[in-house]
Amino acid sequence: MGKTEVQASVIGDKETREYTFLVDTGATYLALPLEEIEALGLRRGRMILRLMSATGVVDVNTYFADGELMGQEFSAILVPASIPLIGYELLENLRFRVNPLTGEIEKVPEDEVHPPYLL
Repeated sequence: MGKTEVQASVIGDKETREYTFLVDTGATYLALPLEEIEALGLRRGRMILRLMSATGVVDVNTYFADGELMGQEFSAILVPASIPLIGYELLENLRFRVNPLTGEIEKVPEDEVHPPYLL
């Protein structure tokens, strides 16, 4: 499977910016570089998350972000990362999935159970 990228905007207290996000279904949260988080003026959360990353286990601050992805508004937990990432939590909350044939995200039909749980 190839690389999936999508345009989305993030709304901060200082400004709104549009980013090209890598869709990373192995990641949990929405992520931006710390410099972008600070430039947007995103509100820091009180909790620190312990996450497994490509470099090992890391403790990261959390932030709160509002934005828009393919015409849908969202609110999400955001964490610092080296590049803009969209993880599975936001995809599932907005009912998007990656189509393995096209390499793009698509809406899940309302009558379809999502994610596809094993019953």
